[in-house]
Amino acid sequence: MERRPLFKPVHPVYEVTEKMIRLGEAPGYTFELEDENGSIRKMIKLMDGTRTVGDIHTLLVVDYPEITYEEISEAVESLSGLGFLMDQAKEEASVLTSEQKERYKANIRYFSLFTDLNQSPSELQEQVSRKKVTILGMGAFGSTLLVNLVGAGIQHIKLVDFDRVELSNLNRQMVFNERDIGRLKVEAARDFIGRLHSEVLIETETMQIKSSEDVERVIAGSDLVMLAADQPFFFLQRWVNHACTKLQIPFIAGGFNLIEGQFFMVEPGKTGCIDCMHLHRSRQIEDYPQLIQRLLDTNFILPTATIAPNTMMITGMMASDAIRYLTGIAPVQSAGKFIIFDFNTLEKSVFFEWERNEAECPTCGGGSGAEPIFHIKRSEVLAK
Repeated sequence: MERRPLFKPVHPVYEVTEKMIRLGEAPGYTFELEDENGSIRKMIKLMDGTRTVGDIHTLLVVDYPEITYEEISEAVESLSGLGFLMDQAKEEASVLTSEQKERYKANIRYFSLFTDLNQSPSELQEQVSRKKVTILGMGAFGSTLLVNLVGAGIQHIKLVDFDRVELSNLNRQMVFNERDIGRLKVEAARDFIGRLHSEVLIETETMQIKSSEDVERVIAGSDLVMLAADQPFFFLQRWVNHACTKLQIPFIAGGFNLIEGQFFMVEPGKTGCIDCMHLHRSRQIEDYPQLIQRLLDTNFILPTATIAPNTMMITGMMASDAIRYLTGIAPVQSAGKFIIFDFNTLEKSVFFEWERNEAECPTCGGGSGAEPIFHIKRSEVLAK
């Protein structure tokens, strides 16, 4: 299949001076070129996706007979390397239906920022559509993540929750409405997605997670897990961590307190796991295990105190990282990093980072688990 270069429609081309042109306008996607005789402008205009490199050369030499085929080929490779070209022949060979291309038109344009002549944007959209994601929790975080992931093109999602819709949910859980009050959240969310995008396969599991074995069962076969629940505090994250590490499935977890949101990603075998994080924090904070135990002993559960925009901001970041992971278009920002986002200042920062501790971690390494942090009500945590 012969290439048909297309100058990406997301990038403008315009004159800076009579002999200088600028390609692109977005930060990181701007490049200026000298074009004394207008040949580059003419060449780019011919790169409309209907012509091969040979066709472009044939038309260009009418006005610029000194330009060789080799020079055109070199220019095409250079523009591709700068991120300005895609191969329309590859794009037309995509298995996406015309309806899918229309639905995901904006996604595909976005993905074009990360492709060159060797990969079409639609290939990335196809890649997303083949993935399966499990969302644990269908409250404010989970339901907002669900809409983001479906919009991105995930076509197989499993929802796990045991709760029912309440009137107080409707200030921030936008997939539900007044008619859903009293219904199981997973069922109401499934019906919402059925109306939004009928091709998406939604599996539901009505259950309260009580062990790592529960997590193993519901996440099996997933490409990614989104942990959007936080109770029971401390234990739930360890259950998910144990199951995901055992099955080698990455997960992104998030939550918020009164004024900030937090999220992080664990990728088994590459980043540190949750227990590595607890070891790291135990060395940073002398009485870390005691602090966790004291907090648990209070039986305090932070009451929900948030507004929809705050939920949407933090879940948007989580979903964006999920797409980065599933497509590989860019590094995952939260991998092995505890990221916080201040809702008052809109500042994002890395609170701390941690690495894999193979020597001492009892979950992803060869540790014994003798550290005090792993003996906090250990019988309730997980049974190996």
